[in-house]
Amino acid sequence: MDVQTKYISQLKSNQTLINLYTDNYNESYFGYILDFNEEFLLLEKFDDDCFHDGLSIIYRHNITRIRWDGNENFSMTKLIDRSERLSEKISIDLTDMESILKTVHNEFGHITIHIEDIDKDICFIGQIHEMDSEHVVLYEFGTKKSLDRPSLLIALEDITRVEVGGRYEKQLEKIFFE
Repeated sequence: MDVQTKYISQLKSNQTLINLYTDNYNESYFGYILDFNEEFLLLEKFDDDCFHDGLSIIYRHNITRIRWDGNENFSMTKLIDRSERLSEKISIDLTDMESILKTVHNEFGHITIHIEDIDKDICFIGQIHEMDSEHVVLYEFGTKKSLDRPSLLIALEDITRVEVGGRYEKQLEKIFFE
């Protein structure tokens, strides 16, 4: 077992709050590891103000650092409202990107797709209309202002991260579904 896998396994088992970095995209995430395999890591995220911010599925090869312990992490651990943590076991198939998209969409009814290699600031939030092993057609949620619902074709190979259940996505759910 390599060192990264050894520590990811320990951090998951102990449910230790981590700060995970993907420096190539200038991102860092606080959270708890819920699951992982050789290719992907499932993280329950919390924002800098210690509010629950959904789930993120990250390619392990994009992870540049993982930090745990230390004063910042200890403080955040105390400030996180444990009742916000996911109470039920989330079952997301991490086999490959196609499986991830299917299970996340089936579980939550929508999905957020990031294509950070093309532009780190672009993400697409919506519902999967159709998918095969190479592409996904997303029925997008527009912004809170536009309320637009365009369709978008995305190559699976361009996806760098998948998220669901974040604070912004929950706001969009209220607008589009309530």
